[in-house]
Amino acid sequence: MKSGEVVLQIRDLHKSYTLETGEKIRVLEGVSFELHRREILGIIGRSGGGKSTLIRVLRGVEPFEKGEIWLSGSRITPDSPETELRKLREATALHLQRSFGLWEGTVLENLMRRLNALAVGDETAPLPPEDSNEYHALKKESEKLLRAVSLDQKATHPVHTLSGGEKQRLVLARQVAIATRRPTVLLLDEPVTMTCPATKYQAIDWIKNVRREFDVSIIVASHLPSLLKSLSDRVLWLEKKILNDGSAEEVIDSFLSQMDPPIPLTPPTKRKRVIIKVRELKKKYHAEVLKETFELKGVNFDVLEGEILAIIGPSGVGKTVFLRLMSGLELPDGGRVIYKLDRREIDITKLGYRAMAARRAIGRIHQEMDLPYHATVKELAMARVGLKGERVLATARVRARELGLREEVVDALYRLADYPEKEIGPRLETLGLDREVMKELFPLAPWEAISKTIEPTLNLCKLPSNTLERKTYELSWGERIRLAIALELLSRPKVLFLDEPFGDLDPVTLRAIANVLKLINRELGLTMVIVSHHLDFVREIAHRVILMKEGMIIQSGDPSEVIENFIRIAGAGFPFTEF
Repeated sequence: MKSGEVVLQIRDLHKSYTLETGEKIRVLEGVSFELHRREILGIIGRSGGGKSTLIRVLRGVEPFEKGEIWLSGSRITPDSPETELRKLREATALHLQRSFGLWEGTVLENLMRRLNALAVGDETAPLPPEDSNEYHALKKESEKLLRAVSLDQKATHPVHTLSGGEKQRLVLARQVAIATRRPTVLLLDEPVTMTCPATKYQAIDWIKNVRREFDVSIIVASHLPSLLKSLSDRVLWLEKKILNDGSAEEVIDSFLSQMDPPIPLTPPTKRKRVIIKVRELKKKYHAEVLKETFELKGVNFDVLEGEILAIIGPSGVGKTVFLRLMSGLELPDGGRVIYKLDRREIDITKLGYRAMAARRAIGRIHQEMDLPYHATVKELAMARVGLKGERVLATARVRARELGLREEVVDALYRLADYPEKEIGPRLETLGLDREVMKELFPLAPWEAISKTIEPTLNLCKLPSNTLERKTYELSWGERIRLAIALELLSRPKVLFLDEPFGDLDPVTLRAIANVLKLINRELGLTMVIVSHHLDFVREIAHRVILMKEGMIIQSGDPSEVIENFIRIAGAGFPFTEF
């Protein structure tokens, strides 16, 4: 939709990052393009190719070294003063990749705060009195925005009860709230990676409606070919440089032509030995403002040794909670999770050293990808092997006796080590302990323990060996996902849980990782349980698929059959394709 009027112009943009080692990495090189009024411009490219960096530069929150940006009559250069950068930020609204930045209140309050801040300049300011016209006007506009992203039914829910996909939709609504007031360009960085197919499909209409109703131009960086083909007027292929600029079909088909062919999925062992038994598993979550937000209703099923099992379902049905219960991060209200390891049956819902022995054989990757910000890859590798290595139980027992800690407390701390980074601190406070206790119980492994396996493992996950000295914030999201997989593989787990980690991978890298996981499954016999909204990925990698709805398993079986049923139930107009 080129109207002829150019609203944004980028000329010869260059950007590098200087690592703490002093090494420079070029991420944008001579990027030039134009965005026209009311145009939706898609950007595709490999993970780490500069898409998120470009979005942040256009928002005015990331410096650049060379080039110029023209927007709303302003010319931005590397030497522009803060006053000019502020104009750039005032003319744009930004949805960052996997960055929630939400308040602890309800969904509705989050939007009302955002709208109120546009008027008073401070999101921490109290809302107007509930009996005032101003309050009712904010509430009415917020409810309209929630309907636009299909979150109106969750208006009174506390934010912490939302799924990852629902949080993404709330962030989208908050950015649209900004776009309704002043910006001319809406910047969306992977806006629907963690949502179900039906929500992705709805997002197409929603984004087009935003363009039509609020007269904004939109830039969407996404790894989803179907989304970009259905949404974009034009697509750029960006990998440091712009490699192609044209119609969505032409550019995306060219990009996908470099994809590796899939390797075959090896059938699980014919013995069909059960490795995990889930029996009558129950869990309820309550919030003060709600009678009930979620209930897992007496789930029963088995996981077979060497099986890749995928769990699918709409956003907010409890898939993440289910995975946390299966991997021992949460304790159920009722039921058992029994691991059959080395001819022993261990119920990991019971705190103690036996459960620790079972959980030592478990690897876990969270959807938040919350790796310690300033840690190097080398430090993370030593910490992971220290936590899951062969000597961890013996070391923990000795130190626990010296510290006077009961085995239930030691196990509780051991489970904490598998939590996302941001959850560890508050949970330690609840126990009345600090991180130093965890460091004493589970010290770093010596470098010698991983020096021979770390580089082959990094290479297996398509990461160069020089990644070792880099810090996590110096890696792209796609690189962080591959690193998370590599860290778990270092301790050779028997079971690996993956909770929606692939939303930030481009299709080319996603296929490579799918091949890696299938290869690991074949060579090591590693059992995997995966939650994912990437249905093509699930169809390609899973031996069996479970469909969840409203806290229950409603179907289990052949991947293609279960996925087709899910698409039919979800009412998606078409399945989103990743490959």
